[in-house]
Amino acid sequence: MLLPIFLRRKEDFLTPILAVLATCLSFFVISANLPETIEPGPAILTLTWSDNVKIDGGKLKGFAKTSTGLTVYAIYPFKNEREKNLFLDAPLPSMRWTVTGSFREPELPSHAFSFDMQKYMQMYGASGIFEAETLLKIDQRSGIGVKLREQRRKVKNHIGKVFPESLVVEAEALLIGDRSGMDEDLAADYRTLGITHLFAISGLHVGLLTFLFRSTLLRLSMRRETVDLLLIFLLPCYAVLAGGAPSVWRAVSATVLVLLAASGRIKIRLEDALAISAIIFIWLQPYVLFQPGFQLSYLAAFALVYSSAILATSRSALKTSFFVTSISQLALFPVLLFHFHELSISSFIVNLVYVPLYSIIILPANIILLLTSFLSPVVVGGMFYVYAPFREVVGDVTSWIATLPYQLWTPGKPDAWLTSIAVVGVMFFLIRWESGARFGQSILYLLVPALLIHFIPYTDSSLRVTYLDVGQGDSIVIELPYRKAVYVIDTGGTIAFGEPDWRTPDKRFEVGRKIVVPYLKGRGITTIDKLILTHADADHVEGADEVLEEVTVTEIHISPGSEEERSMKELLRLAEQLNIPIVPMQEGISWTMGDSAFYYVGPTTGNYVGNDSSLVLYMTTSGPSFLFTGDLEEEGERRFLQKYGQATFSSLILKAGHHGSKTSSSEQFIAALQPEWTIFSAGKNNRYGHPHPEVVDRFHEYGLKTMSTAESGSITVTIKGDRYQITTMEK
Repeated sequence: MLLPIFLRRKEDFLTPILAVLATCLSFFVISANLPETIEPGPAILTLTWSDNVKIDGGKLKGFAKTSTGLTVYAIYPFKNEREKNLFLDAPLPSMRWTVTGSFREPELPSHAFSFDMQKYMQMYGASGIFEAETLLKIDQRSGIGVKLREQRRKVKNHIGKVFPESLVVEAEALLIGDRSGMDEDLAADYRTLGITHLFAISGLHVGLLTFLFRSTLLRLSMRRETVDLLLIFLLPCYAVLAGGAPSVWRAVSATVLVLLAASGRIKIRLEDALAISAIIFIWLQPYVLFQPGFQLSYLAAFALVYSSAILATSRSALKTSFFVTSISQLALFPVLLFHFHELSISSFIVNLVYVPLYSIIILPANIILLLTSFLSPVVVGGMFYVYAPFREVVGDVTSWIATLPYQLWTPGKPDAWLTSIAVVGVMFFLIRWESGARFGQSILYLLVPALLIHFIPYTDSSLRVTYLDVGQGDSIVIELPYRKAVYVIDTGGTIAFGEPDWRTPDKRFEVGRKIVVPYLKGRGITTIDKLILTHADADHVEGADEVLEEVTVTEIHISPGSEEERSMKELLRLAEQLNIPIVPMQEGISWTMGDSAFYYVGPTTGNYVGNDSSLVLYMTTSGPSFLFTGDLEEEGERRFLQKYGQATFSSLILKAGHHGSKTSSSEQFIAALQPEWTIFSAGKNNRYGHPHPEVVDRFHEYGLKTMSTAESGSITVTIKGDRYQITTMEK
């Protein structure tokens, strides 16, 4: 609606106001027209798979279009290994499947900072999750898009067969935009250094490919107009081959518009080319607006375009590179914090080395290696012999740099008003920098919002106890007022049954890294003062090593004798490597912090016997008291009552022992404690049936209230003074 005004605009104050209005209007119109979630129930659908479909263990899953044009997230469980192998190398995006199955509701996210399936579907405009049961028919599709996707699959298979194993992930990421093979350790290193963008196809890659292609054809005496026309046709094809990520389409569409301008066909400025490419992108895929990749890609591009006056002051390539990195990182930092809750500080320096390294050596090397591998397998073998050791050295140096301390700023997720203040601060800083103002005065526009974001959590007078939804396991985070201390009780974990087979997912789900650490970072917690591991069961300690790798831990409390258990070996090795003291605890040990006191009331002996040797922690606050029982069972409860049965537990919130198993929460224990609330930490639809119905009924018979992480997601108790409030993830 506002496009005609923009096309006839003058340099006046009205234009930016109209731009903001157009942006807000677009955002709210798209938000108001999000696809409605399809109600659960059976259906027969004809599905056309998207490029991101993948086979993971015993399931095929990804986004697909139905015959009516709806987008759904579809899951198809293979009947057997033979059926899985049949589709492993099949061109899935070129197929149209007719399947029976049923829609189901997306599961609640574990907590506010963990993966949210509902939001993920929103980013792709999906209407629901469809679980297929029976494959009725397969049809083959045709068309140029199908052929390009088939070529992408062939290139991926070729890379997997020809390239050395150590180079496959890099080649797939840089050449066809497929980062699915990237392991978590490598991804963590790149995030720490702030160079993840180099492992994705972006403007750098498209620009380099365009330059190489154009220069080569011009040297072969082709007419400039012919070369540009060829590029205008080939670049969109390359975007499809490269997976169609927002950064790719942004670079490709802007490059095409610039080529059209250079040819004299249209008259356009670079910022207008970027704006038009964004408009077309949003028009074709409205929900891309919600994708972090889209937001970051276009925001970085516009920040650099509008900072041309700053970049023009540079007189050296090194200084220009530093300016480019600084402008990009500063412009993106509010968005990065909002989505990922941390920011790489070292990226300002590291990118000075890694951007030239990738643009001059690594990316061209991968392009040449791929082309040579098609032309001469013998020659490319010799090239791999030289390049692979070089790349191994680069990888080792990268991993070493990533281990250096104090590289990440993790203030947590800022709320809307703090994010807005940060955005305004960045704009004023860049405007002042461009106008030549003193750096010391201008930097205040950045420092004030950053300091507010960092220190506001330390002004919170409330005490928070969060029972994390880690599936079938335990993990509890205690945050004392004013962030005086943070204690974590257990870290969750997964229990493996039997040897891995064809149904086993390619990447094991790491509870510590995917649930516990994101919660801590989302809350801006970088140090755990006490990591309390109640006992050595995998569903309580397996995630501990992942937590230690990502968060500073001051000391670890364990149950006496549990250090001899096999499940503790990796944790003990890592704790020794990081010089973290491991201290056995037992009944009688206590400490005080502010208005809160902590007492270990179990175990009573040093002989480790499993569940009944769980560390049992009693906490008093200015409001309710808490009892954290680990996996305490009836025998342990009996010993507890012998010593503390006559004590008064006022306003008690109980973490039920052993996830609500019928071997715990005896009638005598419940009658003696009379907790105001009892919380069961259990996985949804877990194989054990926790919490057992008879245990829940036992509490209800006494008129006592219960909650379960299986139904409510993570549960947070917030205490202010003598009052408390309980919040959950339930919608």
